[in-house]
Amino acid sequence: MSTPVIRLSDSARRALQEAAVDTGRDPLRIRISERFDCDLFFGSRAEDDVEVDCGGITLLLDPLSAQRAEGLSIDFLSGQEGSAFEIEHPNAPPRVKQISAAELKVMMDRAVPFELVDVRTEEERTIAKIKGSRLLNEEGHAYLLTLDRNTTVVFHCHHGIRSQAAAEYFLREAGFRNLYNVRGGIDAWSEIVDPSVPRY
Repeated sequence: MSTPVIRLSDSARRALQEAAVDTGRDPLRIRISERFDCDLFFGSRAEDDVEVDCGGITLLLDPLSAQRAEGLSIDFLSGQEGSAFEIEHPNAPPRVKQISAAELKVMMDRAVPFELVDVRTEEERTIAKIKGSRLLNEEGHAYLLTLDRNTTVVFHCHHGIRSQAAAEYFLREAGFRNLYNVRGGIDAWSEIVDPSVPRY
């Protein structure tokens, strides 16, 4: 098995060196699941581990994770909300991205081309709706399937749960690659962006 190339930013290298001093002797490990979820942690060494030298930092991977790790890059970001490692994987399948109601408003104001899909019921839409949204009924579903799979599609519902499920369906079953879910749904839109839209 060939050793994968993994890149560490300078900030990630410093953070990992400091963490290694704090945790003692356990080596640093990366586990990559079938869905390309990455888990970075300190753990014991295994006999079949693959070792990757990242400029003085040694990373251990089980054989399956090593097969999925090529091109992985690890950064360490610090901000007002805290610090965290950011792992980017060029081979990971597309995912549904989360956006806030405020970010959706920015997309609209900038006239970014996208489809806004409301997965609630017709009854709910009579109470409140976001201008320009399309109901995900039979007709709406058929329309989406006519679109190029790179089209940006933003899904929303009441609180963001049904729309997440709908977005995952179109990702998994229809092959769309640029899908978003509005966190908090139309309720967040009413509270943060447009108070004239009734809350229910």
